[in-house]
Amino acid sequence: MKSIMYHYVREYDPVHPNFRFLDIENFRRQLGYFDKNYGFVAQDEWQNYVANGQMPDRDGKVFLTFDDAMSCHYDFVFPELVKRGLWGIFYVPTSPYTNDLILDVHRIHLLCGAIDGAELFSEAMKLVDLEMIPDAKRKEFHEQTYTNQTNYEGVSEFKRLLNYFIDYEHRTGFIDVLSKVFDYEFSASSFYVEESQLQQMKNAGMIIGSHTVTHPVMSKLDKDDQYKEIHGSFEFLSALGLIDHKTYCHPYGGFHTFDDNTISLLDAENVAYSFNVEYRDIKPNDIKTNRQSLPRFDCNLFEHGQAS
Repeated sequence: MKSIMYHYVREYDPVHPNFRFLDIENFRRQLGYFDKNYGFVAQDEWQNYVANGQMPDRDGKVFLTFDDAMSCHYDFVFPELVKRGLWGIFYVPTSPYTNDLILDVHRIHLLCGAIDGAELFSEAMKLVDLEMIPDAKRKEFHEQTYTNQTNYEGVSEFKRLLNYFIDYEHRTGFIDVLSKVFDYEFSASSFYVEESQLQQMKNAGMIIGSHTVTHPVMSKLDKDDQYKEIHGSFEFLSALGLIDHKTYCHPYGGFHTFDDNTISLLDAENVAYSFNVEYRDIKPNDIKTNRQSLPRFDCNLFEHGQAS
């Protein structure tokens, strides 16, 4: 059984000519490819696996997961799934719904989409100083980040600096300064799926899960701050009536992005299952031994999944 991970599924935007995304037409082609070559996991098959460890009747079936609750998931993905009678799991970071601001991780994506990556990284290196980057020497952040992405020059370095190395105390202000340097303005009004749209998706059979409050690298946080990220996100989603069972997705993904504290907090929160990024099939025993770090493949590892 294969879990497939998606982020941006959309159409070309001339305002962001460098933006990396899966074109909706290629998404449709990939769904056809999966249907022909693997088949799709029915939702009751997935629920039976979570409850009992029983695998689907056919080896290698796939199901789909979508991170970050961006508006393209409602505008493009959701109608396509409904049309084909499919379901998906949508993981939601909750702070944009309480502060009406775009998350730093997405502001970084937008800057990379609108501005040349080499220019961005060059300007960032002019502005940064050593006290801002306490994690600059963490070996796993150098070796295990953006290894499966094909980015324009400077983009991987820029994203690594802002997402992993810089201290969160400095990151928001740092992005603010950069955006002023390049005269770029952010607008949160249409970036995320609206609350009413999330409810509509749930009513149509989609599963809604937690992607923390602010989408941090959890291994950079102490246990108290990790608790706030996990518990706070579930508290918000539950208050909206979006949670039938608790499921979670590790921000960024990979074993370097979370730690033992994360796993113990997910267990204490009675989370039924969580997803990591690890390129292998889900095995029968994973729900017992790796319930809070189930493997997922990036969509770009399969035919028609390469970013535009």
